[in-house]
Amino acid sequence: MADVFNYNNTAVVKCTNCGADMTYDPERGALHCSYCDATRSIDKKISFKRDYLASVKDGEVKFDDSTYKCPNCGAEVKLSSFDTAIKCPYCGGTNVVEIDDMKGLKPDGILPFALSQQQASTAGKKWIKKKLFAPWNLKKSFKVENFKGVYIPSYAFSTDAFSTYDGRVGKRRTRTVGSGKDRRVETYIEWYNINGNTQNSFENVAVEASTQLNQKELNKILPYDTDNLESYNKDYIAGFVAERYDTSLQDGFGVAKGQMDDTIRKRIIDSYCADVVGYLNVNTTYSGTQFHYMLLPLWVCAYMYRKKGYRFIINGRTGKSTGKSPVSPIRVAIAVLLALGVIALLVWAWLSGQFE
Repeated sequence: MADVFNYNNTAVVKCTNCGADMTYDPERGALHCSYCDATRSIDKKISFKRDYLASVKDGEVKFDDSTYKCPNCGAEVKLSSFDTAIKCPYCGGTNVVEIDDMKGLKPDGILPFALSQQQASTAGKKWIKKKLFAPWNLKKSFKVENFKGVYIPSYAFSTDAFSTYDGRVGKRRTRTVGSGKDRRVETYIEWYNINGNTQNSFENVAVEASTQLNQKELNKILPYDTDNLESYNKDYIAGFVAERYDTSLQDGFGVAKGQMDDTIRKRIIDSYCADVVGYLNVNTTYSGTQFHYMLLPLWVCAYMYRKKGYRFIINGRTGKSTGKSPVSPIRVAIAVLLALGVIALLVWAWLSGQFE
């Protein structure tokens, strides 16, 4: 049976010097106490993959909302189904839910933050500067304190794929037809019937395991260096927020298969140097599937503009970012007026013979 556990206990990382809460510092790569400036190293261990079929056979346990008692002040706080770390609203203490006290799949891997909050803020300000039509005052939204460090849940699947296929593909050719004045070159499609089989191996195909971040957003900040994945350690979460999955393991693998199926189709088409595809049927069997359920670092800056929400996100390892920014009607109007002015000037110059 799958591991079943409750939310009864929480854990905080306490400074052995002064007793204050310690947080993980990406620049130091260690735990840091902001009160006495003490640091503590974190033991690094390699994360190992798990067998997919065995995990599915064991089953998954659904989450229940619960409460926890803050070990700092004793307040009882509502704990979301998807939190693995939470900040107490009464005393500000950061509490990490012990991995052995969770329900459902346990994370087996984590990629610690490599970018600091200050670095994330700097990247955000550079990004917004490049947005020509963004409001002038939007830069204020990218203050350091507005960037929140979040560990997002993700699956990474590794598997072998055996595919059989049949189809009809074509290549564009040219030929000369006609004679005399009617002589011309035309393009036509030369069609081929194809069939065969192919083998492919995939490593660490990343799939978002939370609906809080959609797959399109994740794809824009990939890749994560999952080869450096470490075994889960709650010390890395200290000072950050961590979500738990709300996408099942089976659904996650379904998304991964969709990505891999697309890759296999593309490789088949490319192997024939085909320009067009009439049809292509591919049947794939996946075997030896393994996976990581891992936590990936993400800096998030969420803000409101004219009652509409926007967010900017950064890969906490590489700094790769994506986001949407609002459009300033004033800036758009100025750009339009400038463009019309340039056009009017060019027309005037042409009419007055300046280009003769």
